[in-house]
Amino acid sequence: MNLIKLTDREFEKMAALVYDRTGIHLPVEKLGLLSNRLRKRLKALDLESFSAYHDLLLDKKGCEEELPNFLSAVTTNETYFFRNEQLWKFVGTDFVKNLVETRTKGTKTVRVWSAASSSGEEAYTCAIVLRENLPSFSSWNVSIIGSDISSRVLDKAKGGVYDAYAVSRMPPEVLKKWFKIADGSHTVRDELKKMVRFQTHNLRDPFPNARFDLVFLRNVLMYFDLEMKKRVIKHVGDALVPGGHLIVGDVDPIRTIPELSAANQCEYQRPGVYRKPGAKSAFTGNQRMATK
Repeated sequence: MNLIKLTDREFEKMAALVYDRTGIHLPVEKLGLLSNRLRKRLKALDLESFSAYHDLLLDKKGCEEELPNFLSAVTTNETYFFRNEQLWKFVGTDFVKNLVETRTKGTKTVRVWSAASSSGEEAYTCAIVLRENLPSFSSWNVSIIGSDISSRVLDKAKGGVYDAYAVSRMPPEVLKKWFKIADGSHTVRDELKKMVRFQTHNLRDPFPNARFDLVFLRNVLMYFDLEMKKRVIKHVGDALVPGGHLIVGDVDPIRTIPELSAANQCEYQRPGVYRKPGAKSAFTGNQRMATK
């Protein structure tokens, strides 16, 4: 089947559909990329044009079946375990210290949200870090939720099976401890799977019944326009408990875009880390200043 490239008009229609369904902004510079990625879907569905594919997505039944494939085609899911080692050091040291020093009464609980969790590497990494660093781990009630708009990547996350690239940055002893390794595949052990739950969620919407101590919002804001960035930041701030921490990606637009700084409910702590005010913290002002 000889397929032509997306026309400008077809791209506008596709981009509008992406924005409506996900809040993701596709600039015109992505026309070639979108064209190339969607060709595979046209071939799989035996469709003759991008317009026919767009019509399928507008059909209620067709959209239910094809939307997960469409979303996977227009989003990037490249990730791996222990991405950005410095941020994981923060979780395993200062974040854990704060939990220990402030959870002195009542049930010792910690709730984590891995937003736009993709295929689960971030959520499972957090499970490993907390299991290895929380003292008397069995006395803690730890709940980690990984959410994504794509059911396809969530299915992979629930399976917990990864290739060599995904685990290539893990110390060998950690890999052996927390994964079953066979025939080139690495399967997350049940002790970690029990800590993590995956569910569908669109970041343009508030997270229901949210009370999180830690939220990861890494490498996702780049996909949104300014208004959607502000909307997502508000939802994340609302989801954090007072004293909760927000961890953002390697490229942090919050500090460089005044409108995002104004929308952010959290205070800057160090590169990539913010804290929602309003509760006791084990960190001192000097500690915060020293990390800037």
